[in-house]
Amino acid sequence: MNQTKNISLKENETLIVNLQLHSTANELNLIVVSASRYEKNITEETVSMEVLKPDFIKNVNAIGMNDVMKQVPGVTLIDNQANIRGGSGFSYGAGSRVLMLVDDIPQVTADANDIKWEFIPVENLNQVEVIKGASSVLYGSSALNGVINARTNYPTSVPQTQINFYNGYFLNPKRDQIIWWGNQQPNFAGGNFMHSKKIGQFDLVLGGNLYNEKSFHEGEYTQRGRINANTRYRFKNINGLSAGINTNYMYYQSGTYFLWADDTTGAYRPLGGLDTASTTISEGKNTRWNVDPFVNYFSKHGDHHSLKLRYFYTRNNNNTNQGSIAKLYYGEYQYQKQFHFGMNLIAGISANYSDVNAELYSDHRANNLAAFTQADKKFGKLSVVAGVRYETFSVDTANGTSKPVVRAGINYPVTKNTFLRASFGQGYRFPSIAEKYVSTSISLLKVFPNPEVQPEYGWTAEVGVKQAFKISNWRGYVDVAAFMQRYNDLIEFSFGYYDPNPIPDFININYLGFKSINIDNARITGAELSIIREGNIGKLKLNMLAGLTLINPINIDQKNFVDSVLASTDGLSQHEIDSLNQTKILNYRFETTAKISLDMAYKKFSCGINFQYNSFMKNVDLFFLGTDPLLIYIYGKPTEFIPGVAEYRALHDKGDFTFDLRLSYDLSEKVRFSFITKNLFNREYMVRPALLEAPRSVQAMLSVRW
Repeated sequence: MNQTKNISLKENETLIVNLQLHSTANELNLIVVSASRYEKNITEETVSMEVLKPDFIKNVNAIGMNDVMKQVPGVTLIDNQANIRGGSGFSYGAGSRVLMLVDDIPQVTADANDIKWEFIPVENLNQVEVIKGASSVLYGSSALNGVINARTNYPTSVPQTQINFYNGYFLNPKRDQIIWWGNQQPNFAGGNFMHSKKIGQFDLVLGGNLYNEKSFHEGEYTQRGRINANTRYRFKNINGLSAGINTNYMYYQSGTYFLWADDTTGAYRPLGGLDTASTTISEGKNTRWNVDPFVNYFSKHGDHHSLKLRYFYTRNNNNTNQGSIAKLYYGEYQYQKQFHFGMNLIAGISANYSDVNAELYSDHRANNLAAFTQADKKFGKLSVVAGVRYETFSVDTANGTSKPVVRAGINYPVTKNTFLRASFGQGYRFPSIAEKYVSTSISLLKVFPNPEVQPEYGWTAEVGVKQAFKISNWRGYVDVAAFMQRYNDLIEFSFGYYDPNPIPDFININYLGFKSINIDNARITGAELSIIREGNIGKLKLNMLAGLTLINPINIDQKNFVDSVLASTDGLSQHEIDSLNQTKILNYRFETTAKISLDMAYKKFSCGINFQYNSFMKNVDLFFLGTDPLLIYIYGKPTEFIPGVAEYRALHDKGDFTFDLRLSYDLSEKVRFSFITKNLFNREYMVRPALLEAPRSVQAMLSVRW
């Protein structure tokens, strides 16, 4: 509560005033930007959000942004494709329903619209904000399932420098038969640095990252280097005006594979082995580079003008004649006005142009144009938010289907520490050039183009309550939410027979494969509990981020079919009924996920624990199991193209968990030594079919700051 006291003093009079301050439970005071496009306390937001502070990122030695996101409740990465609360499945490297931003600028590429997590400057992060649910009104295409916004640092009044070095090994798994490396342990090493400094009116931040890995997957490796710079000049003679250029450059070489050889001796080996005539390993040399000029102006009347521009260049060269060069030109102008009667108005326009030259997709051009506006208004204690966006897109000479999307939300403080919210938001995603035009193969897997694939649309509705609390000097929030997500015309790579001849004379197996089509109408309902706490209990510093997410992801079209079968067919066994009901569940979803990240520090010692649990992934493409009806029809029996997937899933059908442990000791105020173990109990598990995750790894890290 604010208090105002009027004090009158006579000349040379001295008066002593004693003021008593009362602490409140919401002292954590998390300020976020992403959900409203301007600074607001997280308790006032109308949507579910999670916030990661720098300590969580640094303590786990996040080698890439994907390591950061694995800590966030409700967020799942399947082969580095992010989904929030089950909003996405798995479509290897083509498109993302979660939009990745760095300082409000989209990070998706011009060709595949994918996210390369290692390109994000993790060494210079101030805060990571995650919006859960459709967010296209403010951010456009690819924000159908949510937004991840990484906010970088600018210099403080004191120059800062930090350097980290680390070296680690992957240890042997429990099954000796899947070890292919003999006595030469797979290993990794790297380092990163960050330096920030004010030079008069000029702000400068430099960062860099090096990484080298010989993987536990046979034939896979990674070698990369990245350097970035943030600059800003604050004009002395024009109050409120600043401008700058941010840039980031990365070069990397890698060898990767998509599918294992089998579930026994080949669980960590590629399908097709290492022979160049049969291997499925793809080796590439890749470049990514962006230049982001910007201008900000705050007028004395409270108006805010913002102009952000981007040039994003990507070049992929590989040994499978699937190279591409993609150039993205992006611009956004935003105007913000705070009115004296308590309303905040945001309006903006954005545009991007994509220029793609590729062996993999051929050559294409794409355009997006959008206009958006949003208003926030307080009516007493009640906060109301409403916004609308309209966006058009075209690829080459074809225009896509466009329609406006809206959002609305309310927030009401029931007590000074309890905040009730409700929201509704629409979203959309335009298909990427990769999804429309990709034509490739991986061993016997073929992928066909589909220029006719259409955008996908959806909405998210949610009610939630956030409770602030304080125990001694330990403060935080407990958040509970119930939500529903609806998606129409979801784009999925679906296995089928794609003969261009509509009346084929015979079945040609060369036309068996995957193609992106609008296939699913989905409904995902669920609930989520998350907790964020930080502060001290006595002399023990304790920070925690934890969450439990429960979802029921249903393919509505399949549900209607199953319901009709069950209603009209008698004599089904319980196994047959269970199998039918299981097919209603959307592919590649975990119905239950749980995460805990806990950091504890006492004097010079600190300790951290990360726990993650995923329930069993009930549904995957039947192609992986060899039981796709089309395969059975062609071959007269179940036919496995990828050995061992069905058997492995049958033996590992209970879900799984991992523990990570880190121990640190401060050698001095400026030097810290850390020992980190990931997958402490050496669990053998896979997130998606035919690819085992890492066995236990150990690493040592030295951090120096001044």
